[in-house]
Amino acid sequence: MKLIICAILCCYCLTACVHDADTKQTSPSKSKAHESRSINSDLPINIYTAGEDRYILLDTTKIKIPIDVNITAGNIYDGIYEFKSDSLKRHKLLVTPKFAFLTVSEDLGFGPRAYLYAFDLANKSLIKDTELKHSYLYSSSGTFVIEPDSGMIFSVDREAWYDLKEKEIIPASLYVAKGGDFKYIKSVYQYGNEVPGDTSLLSFFKNSVTGSSSVFTLPDNWWKTK
Repeated sequence: MKLIICAILCCYCLTACVHDADTKQTSPSKSKAHESRSINSDLPINIYTAGEDRYILLDTTKIKIPIDVNITAGNIYDGIYEFKSDSLKRHKLLVTPKFAFLTVSEDLGFGPRAYLYAFDLANKSLIKDTELKHSYLYSSSGTFVIEPDSGMIFSVDREAWYDLKEKEIIPASLYVAKGGDFKYIKSVYQYGNEVPGDTSLLSFFKNSVTGSSSVFTLPDNWWKTK
């Protein structure tokens, strides 16, 4: 009888302990240091809020997001094409030894357009377009090609009418990420009526860098030239 009573008491105590542990694990915390939201489980990046400030966490590197910069977990866009030898690989986030690149997008009814942000990992800050005085590069087609080793960036826009040539063209610009700045190199174009994809985009990038005869220099204010 004593053994039966002891067994019943042991089962009761064990059940109570398990129930108490589950309650502690599932009860919401009364105070949170921050709320974190992962963009993609495959990417080492989180955007979170601590107090009134927002931060981006790249692996173990934490960078404060300026208040006027619209980077959220909801608008990250896979507009980055990493140039690798003779192929392109598409990303939402591209991390190199010096920089972390990501794009955010918006759609006004004509397809996505994107803004490229680059974080200087050493200084934990956004790098800037020194000519236009903002912290991003813009693409009306949502397309950026990046060569990680050199920091070369190719920003491709949507097709547009070029009055001087009386033809549709695909405009694009070359930059390099260097130090804390986007350094402008040149603007180019090729003839066409839609944004190139896959192998055509790869060729457009390579021909723009090497100066192929199929790609032409685009002058400043070209859209004003009649």
